[in-house]
Amino acid sequence: MIQIDKDGVTLFYIDANGNRVAHNVMDGELYDDMLTIRGDQLQAASDNTQAVSNYNTELANAQISVSAGRTATAPPKPLQKVVADADGTITYVPFVPPLADLVIPITDPSTVTGLVNPTVLAPVDKQAIMYNMILAMFKKAFPDA
Repeated sequence: MIQIDKDGVTLFYIDANGNRVAHNVMDGELYDDMLTIRGDQLQAASDNTQAVSNYNTELANAQISVSAGRTATAPPKPLQKVVADADGTITYVPFVPPLADLVIPITDPSTVTGLVNPTVLAPVDKQAIMYNMILAMFKKAFPDA
């Protein structure tokens, strides 16, 4: 990634061979090109952060459904946007470390509730409890509704 040097005006990066490539304001077009590439890299970092955040949210929603016993599909994994230091070419690669996957819970037949195994108590339905609490508050606040 292109960085700003300690002097505050020089831009530099280290190439694949370990050589330092730098340009300052006096280099004109080379500096402008490097500044543009740095802007693209910062935008790519922002885009990648947003893509991971969106993926994690979609995955968490799907995981809630799967954990509750409903069917859901995992969202497609986004690719990481990478902008090259030397020429600004854009490539898309998988994220490193890899993004999380949907976890399908393994059901143990001895813990299945309902008609299959009526001796096991069903787990507490927290969503139903919350819904009933909100409904009760609503009916108290708006008795005519």
